[in-house]
Amino acid sequence: MKQFLKIVFVMFFMLPFIANAQTDSLITQKKKWPFSIIQKIQEGNLRVVPIPAFSISPEKGVSAGLILQYFFNTGVTKVEKEQTRFSNAYTNFQYSSFNQLIAEGVYSIYTNKEKYYLQGAIGYKNFYERYWTFSDDTVSNNQFRGVEYEYIYVRGKWMKNLKHQLFVGVNFAYNNFNKINFQDGTYPTIPIVEGLNESISIGIGPAFIIDKRDNQFSPQKGWFAEGGIRIHHKSIGSNFNFTQYNVDVRRYLNFKEKGILALQINAILNNGEVPFLEKIKLGNDRIMRGYFAGRFRDNEFAAAQLEYRYPIGKNFVLAGFLSAGQTASSVSTFALNNLQSSMGGGLRYLVNKQKKLYVRFDAGYTQKGNWGFYLNLGDAF
Repeated sequence: MKQFLKIVFVMFFMLPFIANAQTDSLITQKKKWPFSIIQKIQEGNLRVVPIPAFSISPEKGVSAGLILQYFFNTGVTKVEKEQTRFSNAYTNFQYSSFNQLIAEGVYSIYTNKEKYYLQGAIGYKNFYERYWTFSDDTVSNNQFRGVEYEYIYVRGKWMKNLKHQLFVGVNFAYNNFNKINFQDGTYPTIPIVEGLNESISIGIGPAFIIDKRDNQFSPQKGWFAEGGIRIHHKSIGSNFNFTQYNVDVRRYLNFKEKGILALQINAILNNGEVPFLEKIKLGNDRIMRGYFAGRFRDNEFAAAQLEYRYPIGKNFVLAGFLSAGQTASSVSTFALNNLQSSMGGGLRYLVNKQKKLYVRFDAGYTQKGNWGFYLNLGDAF
């Protein structure tokens, strides 16, 4: 299995270079390097975009590396290209100030005339994160225990367009957490749960997506809804039996020169033996910004957020956001008095006009009284 994953991993990382080798090699450059590269990135004419990866987040500290973004449209004719939204695939190599290594390949592809939608990732992480408690708000921000581990994963959604951008198909995941090591300390106490030493989960199930967005990188209008069930069972190779349910709904309201209001509701619910490192973590660079990922974690997660994006000139966008959510051991234990919240703002810079791709800086402040700073590529949602 490990040898197979290595072969697939290498083949996927070669995808951008193989595909780019088929492009027209006779295009002349009007400006000398590096200005020609910068111009092509801005105009969206460069298919493989090498991006020096530099990100800041509470989870990874300062992270640096290289991202190779490959943009393409699978439409064959001019008319078919107009009927097909842009796709992308990228490879990501990063190393962080917390001694975390990330190597992954990610793809999000609409096939010709959007007959199919393929989304997924394959990767390896040598990672570090922090554990406070589960959903109980019983410790302060500086009372945590470090957790180190290796993580190998393959996940995806393969969907067919039935009609009117309704995609139906399967979602699957392979997660392998090993070499799990909890740093020494007497507090907080590690609970007795599944998967403290090692965990392998394999799951598959049905999924649907309704995708009415005008653009998957930075939607200006439309809406998006996703739902899915993934069943993990020992009969298909998983070490644990549990079922995961996912719901994600987004809406984009365009006020033209007055900006865009983006709304999102997201819930991930689990039933069964959920291993420790697969319990849902509250907080990341996309939703509940400001919270350290894992500040709260448990079987169930639900959150909502809104973000207002106001354009400044041609290349800059100001944004402000609010979010609220929580984790819980079961659906019945969700309670308003356990609700966590965050707010913040940020600045976006347009680096690719054709694909509407932004570099995003966000600062989030949480109900727990701490800040989170994020520097990433693409809108949060």
